[in-house]
Amino acid sequence: MENAITWLLIADASKARLFSMHKARFLRDQHPKNLELISCFTHEKSRMKGSELTTDKSGEFGVGTFVEATSPKTREAEEFALELLEHLESARKSNHYRDLIIVAPPAFMGMLHKHMPHQMHKIVSQNIEKDYTLHEGVELTHHLINHF
Repeated sequence: MENAITWLLIADASKARLFSMHKARFLRDQHPKNLELISCFTHEKSRMKGSELTTDKSGEFGVGTFVEATSPKTREAEEFALELLEHLESARKSNHYRDLIIVAPPAFMGMLHKHMPHQMHKIVSQNIEKDYTLHEGVELTHHLINHF
């Protein structure tokens, strides 16, 4: 039997929630009970101030050019994106879900797609460039339904 499970990742640079759902049932009933929370992730370093993450090293000189160092906040956000993608890829390989919907602010969405494995790109059914990390229940359901 074919896997009909859709996973929904709602993330920003410091926190994420991963849900499982049957998309048809979610669209039909439009009820939060149809979103099953699988995991919550946090990345505390992404919440720190840039000054708390920095060293005295500002950049590096390459071959005739100055290469600016990546900001500490960006580096931490990329680490978190990689952590999430590793979890998603492992589950994809184990056939835990058929397709993936990603909800994230534009900058973090870009990081996820930059590092996303090719096979995972193929099963992303929808990208929603919004920050819904603080929304729950009926409010979250309402926002999601508006995008389907």
